[in-house]
Amino acid sequence: DTFDFKEANIKTGGYGLTDVAWRNKDEVWAVGGSNTMYVSTDGGRNFSFDKSANDIPGNLYNVKFFKEFGNKGFALGSNGLLLKYVG
Repeated sequence: DTFDFKEANIKTGGYGLTDVAWRNKDEVWAVGGSNTMYVSTDGGRNFSFDKSANDIPGNLYNVKFFKEFGNKGFALGSNGLLLKYVG
């Protein structure tokens, strides 16, 4: 089997990405080192930096949205950090 991967346009400045999640068919979130967050509004083709967690030290490891709860979302980070998506 072969899979057709295409590189997304995301500029991380050298920070590693640890997780990615779709909020809906167009909105995609990626998280990573130094609490960096990126959002795409075109289905994951292009990402832009989101400064929501910029002033919090640590790393973000996971991001997840729950369709059954109105697409509420959470990002989990180091030292027990839990961020709630408020849209």
